[in-house]
Amino acid sequence: MEDGLLFRLLTPRKEVASCRCDAVELWAKDNAKGEGGGSMGVRRGHLPAVVALEKGGPVRALADGKPVFSARVRGGFARVDAKSVTVLTPEAEEADGE
Repeated sequence: MEDGLLFRLLTPRKEVASCRCDAVELWAKDNAKGEGGGSMGVRRGHLPAVVALEKGGPVRALADGKPVFSARVRGGFARVDAKSVTVLTPEAEEADGE
């Protein structure tokens, strides 16, 4: 899966996850005021972006359509580029394949 994405989830205390995957699902805020929100999918080749994450929203790394890592984050940001997704959050709680 070297042609996939590098996914990393970081908190101020530690690196919670680092893995290769086919896709990442995030729960992003819709606007600067934090109103609304929705699911966002990222695959290799995505345009660069910085995305504000919804507090309590899920983050999933998927391989072959199945979660290889799942967590709920307490807000934060995701930095997306063509080859990677890095999530920076104050706290993350791992979830069982949500």
